[in-house]
Amino acid sequence: MDGSVLDLFGETTRTWFAGAFAAPTPAQEAAWASIAKGDNTLVVAPTGSGKTLAAFLWSLDRLAAEKTGREEGGRRGCRVLYISPLKALAVDVERNLRAPLSGLRQTARRLGRPVPEISVAIRSGDTPADDRRRFAARPSDILITTPESLFLLLTSRAREALTGVETVIVDEVHAVAGTKRGAHLALSLERLDAMLPFPAQRIGLSATVRPVSEVAAFLGGPRPATVVQPPADKRIEIDVVVPVEDMTELDTPQAAPEEIGGWRPDPARRSIWPHVEERLLDLIEAHRSTIVFANSRRLSERLCARLNELAWERRDGGPLPEGVPAELMAQAGASRGAVPEVVRSHHGSVSKQERARIEEELKSGRLSAVVATSSLELGIDMGAVDLVACVEAPPSVASGLQRIGRAGHRVGAVSRGVIFPKYRGDLIQTAVVAERMRAGEIEELRFPRNPLDVLAQQIVAMVAMDEWTVDDLEAVVKRAAPFATLPRAALEATLDMLAGRYPSEEFADLRPRIVWDRVTGTLRGRPGAQRLAVTNGGTIPDRGLFGVFLAGEKGSRVGELDEEMVYESRVGDVFVLGATSWRIEDITADRVLVSPAPGQPGKL
Repeated sequence: MDGSVLDLFGETTRTWFAGAFAAPTPAQEAAWASIAKGDNTLVVAPTGSGKTLAAFLWSLDRLAAEKTGREEGGRRGCRVLYISPLKALAVDVERNLRAPLSGLRQTARRLGRPVPEISVAIRSGDTPADDRRRFAARPSDILITTPESLFLLLTSRAREALTGVETVIVDEVHAVAGTKRGAHLALSLERLDAMLPFPAQRIGLSATVRPVSEVAAFLGGPRPATVVQPPADKRIEIDVVVPVEDMTELDTPQAAPEEIGGWRPDPARRSIWPHVEERLLDLIEAHRSTIVFANSRRLSERLCARLNELAWERRDGGPLPEGVPAELMAQAGASRGAVPEVVRSHHGSVSKQERARIEEELKSGRLSAVVATSSLELGIDMGAVDLVACVEAPPSVASGLQRIGRAGHRVGAVSRGVIFPKYRGDLIQTAVVAERMRAGEIEELRFPRNPLDVLAQQIVAMVAMDEWTVDDLEAVVKRAAPFATLPRAALEATLDMLAGRYPSEEFADLRPRIVWDRVTGTLRGRPGAQRLAVTNGGTIPDRGLFGVFLAGEKGSRVGELDEEMVYESRVGDVFVLGATSWRIEDITADRVLVSPAPGQPGKL
């Protein structure tokens, strides 16, 4: 190809890219042409098309040129804001940025040019307080964050660190656009633009989205986004596997497997699970690396425990010793103690550090397989995964494509996947989803219009930080695509509610959150409004999770447990989290203190 697109970049960036890659992908070529013109850009391309580099490289090139310019240090403040729908995805992007950043530095040294030092920081719910204070005092050039953490930044004094932002990258935009979480993010982006001397350029990345125009409107707001969607040549191979000859000979479970008491079925009852487990382990042993997707965390843990037990039985030629204490066979299920870990469980209840360790072990080949939930569904780079297996039908066609796309996550590679239906009804759904995945017929997405609960939350946050006029606040709100058609009457009704003007005395106990001066048309926050906003931010519901920590070690987080399981547990009980057994030493108001219990059977 000609070098016209690469000619847009500086010498250091061109030299590094030419040495690292044979040529830009079609998605990268088209994206860079649009981004270089300053347009808002939505890049829609299959998994493994180089979308992340397409979004970042233009900003890295500009930062490198500025950092090596005559003005020492260049402009201060954060310049690039990357927004990820998942904390794990944010960590993955930070890890993947190290290669181009290191490559640019080494290339600059080789060319005898000044070496650019570009800083990167992460801000999410897992970020230590020291790192948060460090960013507020000395902002990094690139900040990787989540929608909720951006909201918290904008509702604190640390927002001053964002006044130099020029580029906003929204990864996996389809994962948020069709939800109230997306509407919340759209308002946060407009609040950010209101702080800047000129609106930031927005770049959206998505692998699966339909219709494209809806997501482009969501991303761009008042400035429509240019759509980059090169012809997709990504190939996927999907097999639906029923590991028994006749599913009619099996009893249909009356409840989902994760709701059944013990893991092992009644011997008198024929079950599909032993056949699924055997076939899954055959596939894992036949491939270098495999990801198995389950639709719940409990099923993920159970499959992980059973696959490890089955691998042990195959290796040693006999079953594991029985003798699980009856008191451990609670409703959550149980495992039979420590066995060699062929498979690890990866989901949101596993701690950040443990998830990172599992991902690294799979990438390096030390781990054969991972059983995951949606924690690995989005664009997390898991290295050279050979196969993806789904136990029961994916929840949607788009979700299925994301999951199968984890295999062959490289340019030009084939994504191979296997889906195991659990019963006859699931087989029908699996067949339909697989057929539509092959045809690329994903579900239509539509962003919510005028969600007033989201609007109320953002208004409280806005007036807690600054005094606004109603007209100015309305102008900012209506620039967000989900609120572009917001009637003035709906806005004033929301302001009335927040100011304490309720329709009846039944709401008299609710405290007003803002002050609305109707004479001057100004809005300001009442005392405590900022704390209320930051302690109740976002649209993800509070699930009542308890943090799990090692007893006697400060800050050593193991993961988290749901409230129901903690209620059923007692001090001295053993449970399994992330394929590891832990003994409960103490239960406090918001956390569970544990110690390792290797080799002990436990609840799942």
